Amino acid sequence: MEATTPEDNAKLILDRLRLNGLWEPAGLGLSYMKTGDRSLKLVQQEKNPTASQARIRMSILMKDIGWKVDESEVEMVDIEHLSPQERHMQEMMKRQEVAQNWPCPECVTPLAAFPLEEGVWKFEGEEDMELPTGDTEKVERWVVVIKCPVCDTSVPMEPYDYGLLAGDDAMVVYRANTISYTALSRPEIIDFIDNKLTDSLVITGTFCAFSGELLPPHVRGAVVVFSSIEEEE
Repeated sequence: MEATTPEDNAKLILDRLRLNGLWEPAGLGLSYMKTGDRSLKLVQQEKNPTASQARIRMSILMKDIGWKVDESEVEMVDIEHLSPQERHMQEMMKRQEVAQNWPCPECVTPLAAFPLEEGVWKFEGEEDMELPTGDTEKVERWVVVIKCPVCDTSVPMEPYDYGLLAGDDAMVVYRANTISYTALSRPEIIDFIDNKLTDSLVITGTFCAFSGELLPPHVRGAVVVFSSIEEEE
């Protein structure tokens, strides 16, 4: 199998990146935002020699593939004093801040203003994912479709991006065709079991036990309580 080049990988990532989407190449200490069809803005750089050298290499790489990079307003951040947990929290806050500015592709209404709780999970088939060894394996591709409240445009989102916008609560609840599942935390599971609070507690598999439909990966293997969507409405 023919190996992909850094240029090929960068083109693939950038083509899939949404407008105002954040790209953080692994291990480089750099954060880029997509600002146009073929333009990026370097928004953040860690204060260390690795990031400084990577910035030069990435500038050359972007020029080679025909992308422009705006480096006029780069925030320099010092993360040496932060614990791994603090670094992760800081990164998540930054990504969520960026996500708030993602626009509707038709009318530029912020996606954050959409009724995100009404997002519909859609299975789009399987695709090949390249492994570090150079081999490939089949992976499921899912999107979450949200609808603009202004122009009625349907916008498919990557599950990770949807989670950034909608928050953890939206990932806890999943609505199948006729059944709504709500995932439970460990303390909630113990409370439900000890106090016999429900007869509607199940562990999910690959398919919905009631409709037979395929469940998204994040719903599988979860301890959930279920209810009829008709009852909720």
